[in-house]
Amino acid sequence: MHEVRVSGPRIPATQPAKRGLLHRDSLLWLALVCLAFLAAELTPALLRMPLGADEITYIARTSVRSSPIGLPPVHGQGAGLLAAPVTLLTTSLLALRIWMSVLSAVCLFLALLCWRGLRPVWLLALAGLVLGSLAITQNSGVQVYPDWWGALGLLALTALFLHGVNGTMRNRLVLPLIALASFVIVVMRPQNVIFLMGPIVIGALVLRGWRKPKIIAAMGLGIAFGFLEWLIGAYLWFGGLGNRIHLAGQEPPALRLYPALGTQLRYLNGPWYCSIDCNTWATPQETPWWIAFLAIALLGLWAGWHAAQRASSMLAAVTALWVFLLYAFLVPFGAPRYLLPTLALMAILIADGIVWAVTESRWRKPAIVATCVFLVSGLVTQRLILQGQVSYQRYARQFQLQADQVMRVGVKPPCVMESTSIAWYTGCSSPQTGTGIVQFLADTPQGLKDWRLLQLPGLTIAVYVPLNSPLLKIHNTTAARNDVTNGVLAQTGY
Repeated sequence: MHEVRVSGPRIPATQPAKRGLLHRDSLLWLALVCLAFLAAELTPALLRMPLGADEITYIARTSVRSSPIGLPPVHGQGAGLLAAPVTLLTTSLLALRIWMSVLSAVCLFLALLCWRGLRPVWLLALAGLVLGSLAITQNSGVQVYPDWWGALGLLALTALFLHGVNGTMRNRLVLPLIALASFVIVVMRPQNVIFLMGPIVIGALVLRGWRKPKIIAAMGLGIAFGFLEWLIGAYLWFGGLGNRIHLAGQEPPALRLYPALGTQLRYLNGPWYCSIDCNTWATPQETPWWIAFLAIALLGLWAGWHAAQRASSMLAAVTALWVFLLYAFLVPFGAPRYLLPTLALMAILIADGIVWAVTESRWRKPAIVATCVFLVSGLVTQRLILQGQVSYQRYARQFQLQADQVMRVGVKPPCVMESTSIAWYTGCSSPQTGTGIVQFLADTPQGLKDWRLLQLPGLTIAVYVPLNSPLLKIHNTTAARNDVTNGVLAQTGY
């Protein structure tokens, strides 16, 4: 169970190892890879990428911009808290993207550093190169989404847990770090306790060699503090814990099994979110590279099983598979950022597989060539995929432009819009995910009958304003003046 050696040539115990600037355990390897990842993030295409719909909900409550937009009840506030040092000071998109990029590179370094002692640092740097080269990783690293941070938290927790049960790190260091990693995972999304931490929690409770009360207590403390944020938010914004749980249960998708395995695989290369008509295969020419990705990970698992790092290899593989299967059969739409925890753990196995192939296999020279082809082709093709997806996101995220069009005709609060993203820029309110516009208007202090649908010429954006709004006389035609009565009220039976 102890992680004492990884693949590579052995060094006689009586002969001290020569240590230079770039010896196998030098932190410089890891620093160089993380700096390269930062450089890939700090490119104009990514820094200018408009805010996404979910990003807006994550930062709405921690933004200097005043807005009644709230976080969907099922989500945690963790991603918004990470962005808060910038969003509480400025609305600058560039500042936010730079901050998230730097934070991503630093936390990638720290998460991989947790594996030191289980793997040599140069191998961890190789894992970081594989993970950091993925299009979905670079896309997520600059954005305010919880998935990338859950992946880094799980990557760190997996290593820290093994350090704890093996006694390869002092308790006064490893226990607080385990609690911190558990907290980060849960504060991003409460359901991550099951979706991400499941195998580690089960292993800690079931396996005798891993059943360490102090480690279980550290994880429990981190989980509790992660849930505390969600609990406090329930009473601040959702009318109590019971009501927040009820509202969260109304959000789609319904909790049941979905045959979505093919969907998750087809959309690994984008688009980054597909909920309707997800039948096409995006960038099928990248499929051979993903097959190689999986094959090398399986090779790394085999190599780990026959070496001293068996425990960490198995835990990484089981957890990666756990996360993938839960999302493949419980989420009906394509969202590759959900699979970042799986990809992060597979990167460790891929590094194991590459190192074994180029140092211990019979086919070292062909393996070196194949490794170079795999790494270089991944760097190039994944970046091309990223560029295409960023261009698509710039086209699809026209929220601020649409908001400007609405505000030019005089719309200002109080107002209600169905689009949360446009509403954030205008200062309007918007129903939460899973709550229809009718129910939302009925729950406002004005009540359903005191809202009217504003007819905006040339615009397809639905905007509701109070009954006494002067904009109704300016923009609504006689034929459309029944507005809510003919539209929204008709849905309620009034």
